[in-house]
Amino acid sequence: MNTLSHRLLGVPMRPTLLIASAGLCASLVLAAIPAYGAARPDAVFLSVTAHGGTTLRAVFMQCPGLTQGHPYGGAACAAIDAVDGDFDRLPSNPRRRCAEEHAPVTATMDGVWQNRTIGWRKTFPNACELYAKTGPVFRF
Repeated sequence: MNTLSHRLLGVPMRPTLLIASAGLCASLVLAAIPAYGAARPDAVFLSVTAHGGTTLRAVFMQCPGLTQGHPYGGAACAAIDAVDGDFDRLPSNPRRRCAEEHAPVTATMDGVWQNRTIGWRKTFPNACELYAKTGPVFRF
């Protein structure tokens, strides 16, 4: 069950389990990478957490190809490739209008892109601002 299912069904969440799952997924990203010197696949682990550290959603992508679980996986891989893995350069959508709602979310990325280990973390005022600033990458 995902976080939303837990909330809807009133099932108490186990933050420790969610954190352990996120850590395990990040470890799998690194374990899936061939030995140093070999060509590495482009792979990232993306997560979104709420204020307080509760993981709302997370996904692993290997580009190209292994993007199941991400509804815009192909577009997300293309966006990351266009900025050479530099998430600060992801193009924003100036036409997207967001309410001034205060519901902070933190987006995190860890992975390997073009044989470089990359990582990124940024907090946004709300999910709408996250989507507006990162395009399809965190829309999962």
